[in-house]
Amino acid sequence: MLLGGALLTAVVALAGQSIGAIAVGAFALFMAYWTSPLRSGPHTPLETARARGGRTAVVLWAPGNPASARLQAAIRAPREDVVWVNVHHDPAARTLLDEHGGDASLPLVLVGGATARAASAADLMALQDRPEGDDAPDGS
Repeated sequence: MLLGGALLTAVVALAGQSIGAIAVGAFALFMAYWTSPLRSGPHTPLETARARGGRTAVVLWAPGNPASARLQAAIRAPREDVVWVNVHHDPAARTLLDEHGGDASLPLVLVGGATARAASAADLMALQDRPEGDDAPDGS
């Protein structure tokens, strides 16, 4: 992302479009940051997140994943009943994600024994609204 953005910035600058080159360069830097696995974001270790129990939703997410970004945008305010686990920062979370289908399952939401793969905000809320004893794994 960064290399492609730098090349495009250079081409635009060589064409004499300095303002366009600045805009393209700034956008390329932002996208390189946004899609980087090094980007920090909300993160709680998986073990700590699962220990909270109850109806707490544990969300496995990854920087640069569009579905994860949509879910984070939908759940904007910090919530006590939602815990975010960055799979790039937690090997146990990465292993759990791989058991549920890998990156195609992001964001993976866990509530009790129930799961939702490639979950939306509605999926997350539906899992939390399930009756306390209805924790069978979800097939989605």
